[in-house]
Amino acid sequence: MKSRIIVFTVFICFLLGVASLANAQSASGQITGVVQDASGAGVAGVEVTVTNQLTGIVQKTTTTATGDYTFPILPVGIYSVSTDPKGFRTYRRTDINLNVNQTIRVDVELQVGQVTETVDVKASAVTIDTDTATLGQTVDQKQVTELPLDGRNFLDLLFLGNGAVTLSGEQGGMRQGQGDAISINGARPESNNYMLDGVSITDTSLVTPAVVLSIDAIQEFKEQTAIYSAEYGFSANQINVISKSGTNELHGALFWFDRNNDFDARSYFDTGIPALHQNQFGFVAGGPVVIPKLYNGKNKTFWIANYEGERIRQGSPAKGIVPSASQLGGQFTSTIIDPTTGLPFLNNQVPSSRFSRLANVALQNHFWPAANYSDASGNNYYAVQPAPTNSDQQTYRLDQNLGKWGNIFGRGTYTNYVNTSAGFTPLGNAFFNEQATSWQVNHNVSIGPHLVNSFRFRPLECHCQQLRRGATYGVCHSHGFYRPV
Repeated sequence: MKSRIIVFTVFICFLLGVASLANAQSASGQITGVVQDASGAGVAGVEVTVTNQLTGIVQKTTTTATGDYTFPILPVGIYSVSTDPKGFRTYRRTDINLNVNQTIRVDVELQVGQVTETVDVKASAVTIDTDTATLGQTVDQKQVTELPLDGRNFLDLLFLGNGAVTLSGEQGGMRQGQGDAISINGARPESNNYMLDGVSITDTSLVTPAVVLSIDAIQEFKEQTAIYSAEYGFSANQINVISKSGTNELHGALFWFDRNNDFDARSYFDTGIPALHQNQFGFVAGGPVVIPKLYNGKNKTFWIANYEGERIRQGSPAKGIVPSASQLGGQFTSTIIDPTTGLPFLNNQVPSSRFSRLANVALQNHFWPAANYSDASGNNYYAVQPAPTNSDQQTYRLDQNLGKWGNIFGRGTYTNYVNTSAGFTPLGNAFFNEQATSWQVNHNVSIGPHLVNSFRFRPLECHCQQLRRGATYGVCHSHGFYRPV
């Protein structure tokens, strides 16, 4: 009975993993090709080795009867491909830059020679994906980290491609600088699907990325706009972000960026420089897991940790209408009807004894400011309200090479975003707050030379609320839970 339970559990896990195979490529890449002899005939049974040059992780497979081979689920990185068949020279191709959702073809032509002879080829700088019809643009790590970004938001890099524009909309008002309304190729901003490591992180209430990673935690991302495979399902455009993993080298950095209106020059016609204090700070560190005298994780175990905080302090001017002193005292120019008698109040004066409890509380606490302005539109109040914006995000990832049992990684991301400039009225300013937690566990293993199993478990929880000081005028909650597939 016990053995049956074990077999049944393994079978279920296998089915769950196979079901996710169609979706697995979205967070990885693929190297494929054919091994041929000098006559162009495919060579069967040749062992092909692919090595991640950054982590030292090695994977192997053998060619089919027609000489074909495939490594279908490879993490984004720089790879080398090699073969060492008997009777032929050793073949090795290095510096193959594999991007997210990219299929690279590496065909091998074996040459007769001594075992000690090696054919060494370096990959070209530009690799064309000739095996898929997907249209899109990949933004690699160099572009993510080196291109200037106002606010260090990777979403601005979407505009490197054709057809991407920012529109005015609820997304931009609520999540300023953290996921504006972006239209790609004329599609609605709500038609974008955002993914992190192959998992959807789209906030279902605003249709923006619920989790906005720091650029120091991003390996690369790809924008796909047409003819992508059915694994993505809904949405007109796909933005697939890949988080960064540790390598065999220990790296780290501390950073702080400051933008301050005190540094700005004042033009001749300026009456003043608007207040703006913007600070972004944090750290990133990663490398192999090494415990002296206990464990050396080079080529096996890798970690990375990242934190980034942002504090923006700026003024938000606003105009509005507030009650006049006479109105606060119950005196009105229009006719006011007493609901208990159906007759007008004498001189349109509402007695203070008839004021509601809430009105008395508001009057006692000076809830309404005094009128200080006048314009043709009827506004009688003007103020510059402080509108701070705070955001914090932290990401942690651990990768483990399990040898013949494949590889596994776990990533956890937590973000907290508060936007106090979401709206302003004389009664107080509104704020938008969103907290999101995204974590996942992913395991890939090769079962024989021609079968790969991928298992994922990933929940996403997102809470957002929009409040006005003094009263709640809108609350939204968005929850998502993703079963293993």
